[in-house]
Amino acid sequence: MIKKASILIAALLCSIVVFAQKIPIGSWQSHFSYLTANTVEYINGKVFVGSHHLVSYSFANQEYTTYSKVNGMSDVKVKLMRYDAETGFAIIVYENSNIDLMLGETFFNIPDIKNLNTTGSKKINNVYFKNKLMYLTTDFGIIVLNPLKKEIKETYVLQEASSVLSIKDITTYQDYFYAATSNGIYKASENNAALQNFSSWQLVNATPVDFIINFKDSLYTASSKIIYTLNNNLLNTIYTSTSNIIKLRAGSEQFYICENDDTKRGITYFNSLGIKQDEANSINPMDVVEVSPTEIWEADGWYGMVKLNNRKEKQQFNPNGIFTNAVYNVKVINNNLYALAGNIIDWTFTYNRQGFSQLTPNGDWIYFNQFVNTPALDTITDLVDLEVDKRNNYVYVASFFGGLLEFHPDKTVTVFKNNGFVQPFGGTYRITNLVLDKKSNLWMSNYGADAPLVVKKADGSWQKFNIPNATGVNTASDIAIDDANQKWLVAPRGIGVFVLNDNGTIDNKNDDQIKFIQKGVGLGNLPTNFVNCVVKDKNGKIWIGTADGIAIINCPESIMNSGGCDAELKVVKYDLDAGLLFKQENVTSIAVDGANNKWIGTNNGVWLISDDAEKILFRFTKDNSPLPSNDINKIVVNPETGIVYIATDIGLVSFRGNATDGESTNDNLLVFPNPVQSDYAGTIAIKGLVENADVKITDVAGQLVFRTKAQGGQAIWNGKNYLNQRPRTGVYFVFVTNADGSQTKTGKFIFNE
Repeated sequence: MIKKASILIAALLCSIVVFAQKIPIGSWQSHFSYLTANTVEYINGKVFVGSHHLVSYSFANQEYTTYSKVNGMSDVKVKLMRYDAETGFAIIVYENSNIDLMLGETFFNIPDIKNLNTTGSKKINNVYFKNKLMYLTTDFGIIVLNPLKKEIKETYVLQEASSVLSIKDITTYQDYFYAATSNGIYKASENNAALQNFSSWQLVNATPVDFIINFKDSLYTASSKIIYTLNNNLLNTIYTSTSNIIKLRAGSEQFYICENDDTKRGITYFNSLGIKQDEANSINPMDVVEVSPTEIWEADGWYGMVKLNNRKEKQQFNPNGIFTNAVYNVKVINNNLYALAGNIIDWTFTYNRQGFSQLTPNGDWIYFNQFVNTPALDTITDLVDLEVDKRNNYVYVASFFGGLLEFHPDKTVTVFKNNGFVQPFGGTYRITNLVLDKKSNLWMSNYGADAPLVVKKADGSWQKFNIPNATGVNTASDIAIDDANQKWLVAPRGIGVFVLNDNGTIDNKNDDQIKFIQKGVGLGNLPTNFVNCVVKDKNGKIWIGTADGIAIINCPESIMNSGGCDAELKVVKYDLDAGLLFKQENVTSIAVDGANNKWIGTNNGVWLISDDAEKILFRFTKDNSPLPSNDINKIVVNPETGIVYIATDIGLVSFRGNATDGESTNDNLLVFPNPVQSDYAGTIAIKGLVENADVKITDVAGQLVFRTKAQGGQAIWNGKNYLNQRPRTGVYFVFVTNADGSQTKTGKFIFNE
């Protein structure tokens, strides 16, 4: 069920990390929405629905299981799932025509159609099971797949004149195959050895149809609007829909259609004589399956997995998850993750009404949008950024349409726009980024305004900052604040970066300094003026991501000096050739982890590079990892847990990294898992450490087993000694100290051989 949002912000900002500790280092999680579904199937006491992923519900234990690239699936965006009881295999068809076979909970990839080199459509329309074979109907013919051998057995390309027939569906009837095509209904003998030849197929009726089934020894077929019976090669209309028929599916005693467009959304069912029995409405059906004669389940475009008791009463079944797969931005604050759905396309608003979702430390998702108990968002769209003032637990949300929102713990919401500081552009109030400084002043970028940098001070008063000589350059996005309290403001769309030094006197404009950074030696030395993001690392350096690589400002405190501080365009050698750092890569996001390593998001996946950018530590793409897409919107690192959240253009995933932020003392030393069980083969973590601490592991006799240095506030061990052997069962000690020996700590844990 959708979890109702109660804006009790203070209660939501707890800092427990129990849930995160259950996630092994180096492991992935997918964070997909379960509120939409494309396909549904019933398999041995479980109902499965598919959308970006799969989720099943077990009748026996009333539990959900989720499946994605994290645990075996080869792709994302499931279009169709069907089960063949004769072989025990289910087939999963993805939107890109990739195929997985599923046996139990094991997946086998069949990528042949996806990888097929053809200029035409490779779309897979439906599947039919016969004699332990799977007949896939596609836009270029019929594919016969043998699931037991996990291979494609035959291909039938039916070409009439110079035109390849698009095969929509297929069934068998009285020893004949019947194919529904874009040119009508064709039939061919099941025993014909030359089904790949078009001459083997006979045109039965020239009416284009999309579906065909053999139900109770009668042929039923459907176009986008009409259901027919097929008798003696003639089509007889039995039902005309006011909507679009998008699915035709047989049950035990009835068959069902899903009707879906703005005219009507529902499921209508018919008896064995083709007579309409009843219909279920107030749903958005994409697919339907019968579990019993009185119980059907649907894949719903609005509600996900839905059970229709008595084929009427709607009951939603969904595990707790993010509200939407549209994630433009992510923030981690007080160990809570906030995922914002609003998007900015070509620097205009998209009327996105899905608000934001919050992942609490115990793993629960809570929703804030107009659909779920947040009336303040009824008229405000495109939420793109968020900050939390820890003094009063006010939550500030940026709207790229309706200004700045201030959520209070008492559930009231204040909206700031057209107040003399938040100014309009094109009739809307476009706030793009929010940053709180160390004094709790809230800085925001006001896209398109005459004064694009605005601040709501800690005392509640406001100021705004004009950019000199900025006629036609009044755009603003990301903000970073350096160690000198200077504000770095990205001016996108080929402009560059502005830097403001207010000299610690926000209200006194007379002592302000503003520097414009752009491409060119002496002008800032950016690789291009098309800047996407800016971030400060743990050494105080400013990293600037552009459409053509990365620039590093090594001396930001000197940026206002007469000589300035041009960016370093670092030359690195990651392969056989040396080149500028991420040259020709569109760098969309940069995040800094606890060890000062940099997570780099691009349109070609994700990199983790060392703090000095000399080494690639990880390289993730959709082909070698559970990333759903290579197009990265945002990356953020949870400093307490080391979990890296990656927002792509089609969904959110996370990876638990090695590094966390260092503590001020070693008093919170924690080893996990503890005890280390004999069957555990993952990474052992020692966390809660001061930054870059020295870590030694010894046995009870004091013999050194392992030694390392923490990555920020966390050290990792693969569970093997210097001889690459697993230590014996027993108690082991951890000795931690910082560089000058002022912070020491001892811990212990149990290791089971």
